[in-house]
Amino acid sequence: MRIICIADRILAPLRRCPACTGVNDSLTNVNRWSMHDGAQQPPPATMTIHRRMTIAAREGLVVLSARRTILLWVAASALFLAGCGEQRLSESELSFSSRAIAVDPSRALVVLPPGSPAVIGVTQRNYDNAVAQTIALSTRGRTPGENAIQVAFFTAEDLPDSAGVEGNLLKLPGIDDFAVAQDMEGRLPGVAMALSAVFVQNKYGPFGYAFGRGAGGEACLYAWQRIAAGDSLFRPKSGAVSVRMRICDPMASEASLLRLAYEYSLNASLRRSGWDPVGDAPAPDPGLGKAGAPIYPLPQASAPETAVPRRAARPRPARVPQAETIDPPAARPVPDRPLEGYPTVPPPPTP
Repeated sequence: MRIICIADRILAPLRRCPACTGVNDSLTNVNRWSMHDGAQQPPPATMTIHRRMTIAAREGLVVLSARRTILLWVAASALFLAGCGEQRLSESELSFSSRAIAVDPSRALVVLPPGSPAVIGVTQRNYDNAVAQTIALSTRGRTPGENAIQVAFFTAEDLPDSAGVEGNLLKLPGIDDFAVAQDMEGRLPGVAMALSAVFVQNKYGPFGYAFGRGAGGEACLYAWQRIAAGDSLFRPKSGAVSVRMRICDPMASEASLLRLAYEYSLNASLRRSGWDPVGDAPAPDPGLGKAGAPIYPLPQASAPETAVPRRAARPRPARVPQAETIDPPAARPVPDRPLEGYPTVPPPPTP
């Protein structure tokens, strides 16, 4: 509307100018004078209407043409100024090559027990059939790699059979010896890891682990676990959880690192019908609270005793060796009478 008003102001002088509008004033004098008597006669009504319509049509064409020219000029000027001016980027124009995003550590799918290595970052990626996270932990050893936990929540949908990712689907990591050894070699390159033949189990079920010594003799642990309820013909799939843990610490022992695999907790769940890989909590002991079933306290695992520093003993002065005095043997007394049983010997003669 503002542009149209500007155009009207520009065209106002043109409308007042007969030469600009293309309308000749001589047309107004047509048939005003009679051919016979030279007297001035009023023009017929039809001629007057036709002349007014012709003039209005010409003026309208001129006005529309001028308005169109001004609008084109204004549009071209706007495009020119927009091209020369500064253009600001928006977030929608920025595209990333990775689908992973960083989330707050409080949104981690797995939480470690108190005293564990600190969480320094969480990276999450969403798939059509899973949600996967890489939880980075503080690393202070010299073994190549970083301490991290790989966790993924899988839905109850069918999973692809081929390895890797097909489109936007994630394959459930295998728990056979070859798959575990291949993944362990990638996370602990050059470290001789020994698989444990001992059956271990935490609150979510059985898990496996391997232990070895990294650079400088530091303790390294690799643990894996798949949490899934038993599927059968009459029971639909309920999803699965995959957990892989890699931790090296020069100040830790095998037992202290294994405690992380025993006491970690799942911190989230999927809001999907039927998703329940953990299952129901086990029933309490049937003998709990009944007579004839005594329960004795178990010995608590005490913390390792710290060596109490002993006070440094004061140096004792060196002993000076003293010369031992040997007492002379005591002189035997001379008897004043002859001894019984011995012959009497006369004394020597006096000179």
